[in-house]
Amino acid sequence: MEIFLDENLSEYVADAFNSLNKGYFRDVQVFSTKVKFGKGAPDEEIIPEIGQISGILVTQDVNIHRMKLQYNLCSKFNLGIFFLALPKDQNKHWEIVKLLVNNWKEIIHRSEKEKKPFAFRIRVRGKMEKL
Repeated sequence: MEIFLDENLSEYVADAFNSLNKGYFRDVQVFSTKVKFGKGAPDEEIIPEIGQISGILVTQDVNIHRMKLQYNLCSKFNLGIFFLALPKDQNKHWEIVKLLVNNWKEIIHRSEKEKKPFAFRIRVRGKMEKL
């Protein structure tokens, strides 16, 4: 399984998850969209590419599910997507990393079990919410 972290997360976070996955989730590879597609690559370019390889996208861009074009692309390319939702005062890099680490096992589990297309919102408090 290939999981892509959006460019709001450092490519070093993807590298760190790859190192951690070796002992636990050997079939999971994590990539940075910034490294794979280039900085500032539009969603309209990224979504089809990730969908064609049955990948998963983890993004902070919660508005993506409201935008009709992107939503249609997610559906068309059977994309699995996780939206990280943090309060504005916790929208710092370290808070995002903690949210990912705390939910990583569930992200892997849902990615393996859910039928695509799917979308989940991950909040600091509460359960993962299917959209």
